[in-house]
Amino acid sequence: MISLILIIIVGIEHLLFGFIEMFGGIKLQADAFGFDESELKNKTLQVALSNQGIYNLGFGLMIIVLAIMNATTIVFIIAMLFVILIGIYGALTVTKKYYLFKLYRHL
Repeated sequence: MISLILIIIVGIEHLLFGFIEMFGGIKLQADAFGFDESELKNKTLQVALSNQGIYNLGFGLMIIVLAIMNATTIVFIIAMLFVILIGIYGALTVTKKYYLFKLYRHL
């Protein structure tokens, strides 16, 4: 039961990130992702964020639907391994300033 709750939380997080990436205003995107607001006025960056957002929304919906459908354990394991691998890649490629920004904001 706890694992199902944690899986649904992961799905909701993906929905929130996708919403911010696709529909969030410049101020919200700057706060969430550590960009300068002037950078976010770049149309190419907005398209890239929207592209990333649609993947996050789709993946979040898939996770939640799998949870509602009571999918098998192996399906959840594969989905969560995918989330972990993507998270590791993101952690390795994001600017270190992002980590410090997030840490500072939580202190």
